[in-house]
Amino acid sequence: MEDVLRKKLIGEQLSSVEFVQDYLQIHFDGRNFIFYIWPIINWDSFSFEFGQPLYRDKLCELIGMTVKDISLKEKEGLDIIFNGINVFLKVNLDPNNADIVSEIALFNDTIDKSWAVFE
Repeated sequence: MEDVLRKKLIGEQLSSVEFVQDYLQIHFDGRNFIFYIWPIINWDSFSFEFGQPLYRDKLCELIGMTVKDISLKEKEGLDIIFNGINVFLKVNLDPNNADIVSEIALFNDTIDKSWAVFE
């Protein structure tokens, strides 16, 4: 799955961030993630978590940035690394995470009609 995500997302820019009642969607011009666990934003030497000041601002500042790399460790974590000074989203994929209600995340590719579930 890591290779597939790399092929589809490296070089793509984040086109929008959508806050929905209790989850987050991020869009890459035809491809998107839905996160049911709020990702951590690492920006240079700072981390921002949901509920902290500047969290939403920093997510929105990612709009227009391009994906530099993807790191996926099944049942551990997904990192979406953006061009910039050490900027990435970190999603906890630990199935024992107490915040999980159903799936952790969904990836949807409307271009080739494929999708993936992270649970």
